[in-house]
Amino acid sequence: MRFIDVPTRDGSVLRGIHYASSRPQPGPVVLVLTPYGADRYHPDGQFFAGRGFHFVSLDSRGRGDSDGVFRPFHDDGDDGHDAVSWLADQSWSTGDVVTYGGSYSGFVQWAVAGTRPRALRAIAPVASVCPGVDFPMVGNVPTAYAVQWLALNHGRRMNTGPWSDSQYWRDVHRGLGDRPYRDLDIASVGERLPAFQEWLDHPVYDAYWASFVPPEPLTVPALTITGQYDDDQTGALTYYERHAKTHLVIGPWDHGATRSSARSFGGLTFAADSAVDLRALHADWYDWVLGRGPSPDFLADRVAYYHIGEGWRHAPSLPQGPTIELCLPGTALDLEPSLVHQAPDGFQEHLAEDEFVATAPAHSVSGRPRARLALSSDLPDFDLLVGLYLLRDEATLLGEAVLRARHLDLTRPVDLTFPFISRQTEPGDRFAVRVRAPHTRYQTNRHARGQVRLGAQSYVSMPSA
Repeated sequence: MRFIDVPTRDGSVLRGIHYASSRPQPGPVVLVLTPYGADRYHPDGQFFAGRGFHFVSLDSRGRGDSDGVFRPFHDDGDDGHDAVSWLADQSWSTGDVVTYGGSYSGFVQWAVAGTRPRALRAIAPVASVCPGVDFPMVGNVPTAYAVQWLALNHGRRMNTGPWSDSQYWRDVHRGLGDRPYRDLDIASVGERLPAFQEWLDHPVYDAYWASFVPPEPLTVPALTITGQYDDDQTGALTYYERHAKTHLVIGPWDHGATRSSARSFGGLTFAADSAVDLRALHADWYDWVLGRGPSPDFLADRVAYYHIGEGWRHAPSLPQGPTIELCLPGTALDLEPSLVHQAPDGFQEHLAEDEFVATAPAHSVSGRPRARLALSSDLPDFDLLVGLYLLRDEATLLGEAVLRARHLDLTRPVDLTFPFISRQTEPGDRFAVRVRAPHTRYQTNRHARGQVRLGAQSYVSMPSA
């Protein structure tokens, strides 16, 4: 291990750690560019060095020891391009560079690939953020987590203590009172956060958000990894659908477990065969792409997904079986601002029967459920959160979709797409739909106190396995 300085085109330096290959001859380079501290990838660096790769973990511009100012989404593509080019020219490198990392570092990989550096051979984005799609807003509704994340990455250190205090952030959100949502940064950290203000200036997906990601399909091979409970699954699948040369893995994982392959989180526990050695999978895939080894057995087809209750399945594309419609009765929904709705801590809840708009017998499902809602209201604006649940001993959340009415044409039905789900059901299981104002993970919509009418022609399509 040694510290490394990597120059960029404007004279700035990205700093980090180089883990040299265990093999004496030149080797390919695995690059990760992260705002979360180059040192956090120490176990990965040791692993990949042992597999014959050079592993380089760099602090993002303006973070850790790197020069400049951190501007989320803005500089990563160009900086990563320069890092790939410089690393390819080092005497200990074969000239082949692949990329690594999850969440924000997953986004970075797509941004770098969009600049098409000549030495880039493959990317492997995990739980990838897609700006404007799943962060810092979802369904055109800003997330309260945006300020929390910016606080984590404020300055050069990792502000992990304040970031991890969930009660603090709930109290700040509730305590905002009648102040504008733009003041959430001042209320929480005492100063304006330029990125937060910039994001709020773009309340719908527009050219600003699109500028951060590749505008056309890429030719570089990609291994995309996400989870059925990954907060950034929508982003990961957005990239997958745009770029044809992609392998896709969807495990029964939440955001964190897409890196650890953890079997238990949020009150859920999955079978032992759900666990995958994800570092080894990356190394095997890199070796295959670089012509150093065979195709990994686990990637027997373009898509590998875990069917909960059965095990891993493999398919040439993301499955979307025949749909069964769950009809929603016409009803009036009484909405209140989200300050009264606590965000759940896990994926299992004890919910009363009258909290659900509709229930129906469950069938095994594999695909992305969709909803079509006929909506009307006298409110100037409102937000809705539609949750899908599996009812057994308790209610298990399967997925959610959110909308903001001001950006929609309510003279026609509104279409929503939910995260990918794949699971067996048991006799007696039921699907349930809950429609309400969003909880405190989202911006509070103060126009939402009143009634919204859900037309009887509304339904949810559940894809069968």
